[in-house]
Amino acid sequence: MGSEMFLICLLLWILFNGRITLEILLFGIAVSAAVYAVSCALFGFSIRKELALVGKLPEMAMMFCVLVREIVKSNLAVVKAVYSRKQPDPHYAEFETELNKTGTRVALADCITLTPGTITGKLDGRHYVIHCLNSEMLDGLEPEKRIFTAQLIKLDENEEATK
Repeated sequence: MGSEMFLICLLLWILFNGRITLEILLFGIAVSAAVYAVSCALFGFSIRKELALVGKLPEMAMMFCVLVREIVKSNLAVVKAVYSRKQPDPHYAEFETELNKTGTRVALADCITLTPGTITGKLDGRHYVIHCLNSEMLDGLEPEKRIFTAQLIKLDENEEATK
């Protein structure tokens, strides 16, 4: 239990060698154990953190699905804006987020920037400044429509529950 990283290192060792012999397996076990030990010592890696990360996989998968869906929707909106004869009407929007952790606030800024037609211009604490290609893209920034924030809150809650 909790040795997923060790097993992944060992499987990669075997995969990169291309064959399995007793010698390759023994060296692989030794090297994988060394990599695991160095990771624990130098990078603060631990079995508890590994298990917490595995526990977050369903929320991470859901966040990825939401991000892909929003990217597709935004791509369609950008294509529509490009092929319409109207001049672009760029807007800036500012809002505050309820996310507590710096990492999740940065993840929200990244999600906004990865979504076509929007760019995170500034992130200062909980305050965001967002540039949108047109006013239609401002709709997703309303508090009740912030789906990225809702998914990131679930990730935060899961992390707090595992501590």
